[in-house]
Amino acid sequence: QDDLRVAETLHNKGALLCEADRADEAMECLEEALRIRELHHGEEHESCADTMQWMGNLLRKHGDPSEALDYFKFALRIKQTRLGNDDIDVANTLFNTAVLLDDLEKYELSLIAYKEALRIRKLVLGEKNDEVADTLFCMGNVATVIENHDEALGYFKESISIREGLISEEDPTSQVIDDTLLFISNPRSLRPDLVSQYQKLIKCFEEALPLTKLLAGPNHKDVSRLLDRMGEVYKRLHDWDNAIGSFQGSLRARKEGKPEGPKDDK
Repeated sequence: QDDLRVAETLHNKGALLCEADRADEAMECLEEALRIRELHHGEEHESCADTMQWMGNLLRKHGDPSEALDYFKFALRIKQTRLGNDDIDVANTLFNTAVLLDDLEKYELSLIAYKEALRIRKLVLGEKNDEVADTLFCMGNVATVIENHDEALGYFKESISIREGLISEEDPTSQVIDDTLLFISNPRSLRPDLVSQYQKLIKCFEEALPLTKLLAGPNHKDVSRLLDRMGEVYKRLHDWDNAIGSFQGSLRARKEGKPEGPKDDK
């Protein structure tokens, strides 16, 4: 009963039950997995930290977020001690801790955790990575909430740049769109993974747009350019209504932002 293989099975079962929202059964499995792992390894082991993190996830969804934070902190401390401060598993735990801190409205602390997660993810995964873009997007949301608008827009722009680069690598036709008979032909469907990337990109645009209007003015050239790029993404997703709305918004910004010519003195 106290075999480590049993603990692994219990841990995996608890994680699946957590995803299925079967909270009581999940916690029972995770607690027993943790007991066995601590019996073999002691408390200060990364496998114990993994189980504690899942217990924290469970408490975040179905229990007390403040109590969940204690589990995340303990898991983070163990992983930093055992794996070092630059390990990707540490970054993932920091990211999950930041999400929980968002739930608790501890935004300054969550931004610190996101920044450290970002540093590690860039170090390990490289600058142009989906997880890096996700982290920047979350940082933009937090900076928006605490009204650091310039900082927030910078995060969203970096996330957008990364996503556009990833998409151009996976979908070369994204930069060369043939509009011939676009609305009466049957456009090529996108792969599910590309649809997900485009949807994430649209979310970045939707957060960046109001900040750009706030900081630069509603009719600034950056606003019209952003709307044009949004329109192209909506086209790729076959969301014609939003594509048209974006292009119309861009045209309106260009017209209203255009300086008046010299007046006729006659």
